[in-house]
Amino acid sequence: MSTAQDPATRTRARLAGLISDAMDGQIAATEILDARGTLTELGVSSLALLRLADTLEEEYGIELDLADPDFYQESVDSLAARLSGRPDE
Repeated sequence: MSTAQDPATRTRARLAGLISDAMDGQIAATEILDARGTLTELGVSSLALLRLADTLEEEYGIELDLADPDFYQESVDSLAARLSGRPDE
């Protein structure tokens, strides 16, 4: 029995950790993984979103537009799908 996670699960788990780090640990990664709302509904502040965007751009080589209102409506799942190259679910 394999204990390896599939890439989508790893991406989602990594993203939850990055969100928690961007929020200075105010919300644990496990809580973020359980949440179903948008990042702003989770309480991710604009400063934390800026930190998160910088980290994601550096780590994943993508460019996120902070002026795009859709970025603020991302959920953990939709953002993980973007990072892993899968279409939004």
